[in-house]
Amino acid sequence: MKTAALYSKPPKILPWLARKAGITERRAEVLWHAAQRYAALRTGENETPAYWKASMDRLLELIAAETLREDAASFGWRRWARLNAQFWQAPVALYDAAALSSSRGWRVFGQAVRPCC
Repeated sequence: MKTAALYSKPPKILPWLARKAGITERRAEVLWHAAQRYAALRTGENETPAYWKASMDRLLELIAAETLREDAASFGWRRWARLNAQFWQAPVALYDAAALSSSRGWRVFGQAVRPCC
């Protein structure tokens, strides 16, 4: 068993998973290394499709457990805080869409009104 494979670079999706779960990237990397160790013990192989599938499956399980642990530690307020943050971001997205459609409308209107010669 190669030990260098156990500490390879984390997957590129890891920061996104960490943000989605509400955990730090450092904690997600620790969970990734734990998932790699689990996959190596479970499959007895390194860097095979079965190994990577087992490590990704275990990573998702560990992240889900970590999210539940963090939510339980905050007595349920963490989930509401994340939901509130998403609500604050929604008006920005709506304003952006309205501003873009408005500017596109004026641009199309300007091209339609412009004399041809």
